[in-house]
Amino acid sequence: MRKKKAVVLLSDGIDSITAAYLMKDKVDLIFANMQMNNTKEKINKLVEKVKPKGKIYFVNLINIQEEIKEKCNRRFQCLLCKRFMLRIAEKIAKKEQASFIITGENLGQVASQTLDNLNILEDAVSIPILQPLIGMNKEEIMSIARKIGTFKISIEKTSICPYLPKNPLTRSNLDKVKYQEAKLDIDKLLNSITLNTS
Repeated sequence: MRKKKAVVLLSDGIDSITAAYLMKDKVDLIFANMQMNNTKEKINKLVEKVKPKGKIYFVNLINIQEEIKEKCNRRFQCLLCKRFMLRIAEKIAKKEQASFIITGENLGQVASQTLDNLNILEDAVSIPILQPLIGMNKEEIMSIARKIGTFKISIEKTSICPYLPKNPLTRSNLDKVKYQEAKLDIDKLLNSITLNTS
């Protein structure tokens, strides 16, 4: 029986590639990287450890980040950006006929990964989001990363996202988030995105 496909929302950190590894025997993985820093080489090395020659979409979010920065409350930057990332991953899923999005969230992590904010993120898309690491602690995740050979790659130094606010929200509610999003032309921004695999 042919495996279903899933789009992995992949950063250059430890968590999301570990989540991909845990799901690699269950679904056919497609990767989507949307970071602001120059991590293409690093992303390629991480994917090679989990799915050699795997398909990777590299998506430029600068225009979206600039719109959020200009028009919305800065404390919402990370939440609004992550909701856009999920919407773009959903677009890729439709293009690739994938059934799921996979993310590396685990409870207690920074910014968007509190229980309140995870619920807000999931509201952005209609496709199911799988979170294989959700109940793990950081030590468990790092242990798996070391085992599969991604840990040393993930901790290679890269620049911090230039749009990270000083005080990102760790708790919000959906009404407040949607109030901020109403300041943006979501469809126009999504349609401006080019989905490249190189």
